[in-house]
Amino acid sequence: MPELLNLNAENREFEGKSSSRHLRRSGSIPAVIYGGKEEPIKISILEKDIAKASEIPGFATQILNISISGKDQSVILKEIQRHPATQRVLHADLMRVDPDTKISISVPVRFINEDACVGVKMHGGAISHLINDIDITCLASNLPEYIEVDVEELDIGDSIFLSALNLPEGVEIPSLALGEDRDQAVVSVAEAKILEIEPEIIEPEEGEEGEEGEEGEEGSGDKDTSEGEGEATKDSEENSE
Repeated sequence: MPELLNLNAENREFEGKSSSRHLRRSGSIPAVIYGGKEEPIKISILEKDIAKASEIPGFATQILNISISGKDQSVILKEIQRHPATQRVLHADLMRVDPDTKISISVPVRFINEDACVGVKMHGGAISHLINDIDITCLASNLPEYIEVDVEELDIGDSIFLSALNLPEGVEIPSLALGEDRDQAVVSVAEAKILEIEPEIIEPEEGEEGEEGEEGEEGSGDKDTSEGEGEATKDSEENSE
C-alpha cells in the first residue's frame, strides 16, 4: 500500500447552494465524511490542495488522511464532482475506513509490456483492452493502487481472464465467486484489420444526359414542323395556279 496522502480540512457549519458558492469563491470546496460508527461530518478543503492531490496516480484508490482540527481520519474517495467545462473540483464525498476492515472498491487496470507483446511485435496483431476497472474486496491496509496485467507473452488469439490475474496478497474479485460465466476476458490480442478503400467512381448527375436529349429532340421537332409548313405552302400555290 502506498504512503498515506495527507489533507487538511476544517469543519463546515453551514450548507446549501449559497454557502457552497461562497466557500468556492473563498478558495475551498465543500466535502462530507461518512461511514463507520460515527455520524457524517461536513468539512471544507482548500481547492488547490485537493486539485493537486487528484493529479497523483492512484489518488482515487488511496487511503487519505484527513486532519480536522488536529484529529486525523482515514478515508477513501467515493466521489468527486467537477465542473463540466473547467474541470474544477466542486465537491467530494469521503468514506471512513479502518485499516483492518474489508472494503469493496473499483481499481484501475494497468497494462504493461504492450510494446513487447509477441502478438504485436512478431505478428502485427492489435491489443484490445476489454476491462479498464475491476471491482475488488480487500482489507483497507492491502488496498492496491491498480491491478497490473502483463501482456508480453500474448500471441494472436490469446486472452487473459479475471481468474488468471496475479492479484496482490489479500485481494479478491467477488464476481468470480458467482459462477464461471462471470470470468470475463480483461485483454486480448487479435489480427489487425486492414481497411481497404476502393477508388471513388464519379457518376454523372441524374438528369444531365436526359436534359441534353430533350433539347436535341425539341430542336429536331422544330425542324420537321418548318419543313412541313414549307411543303404545305408549295402545294397551295400549285393548286391556285
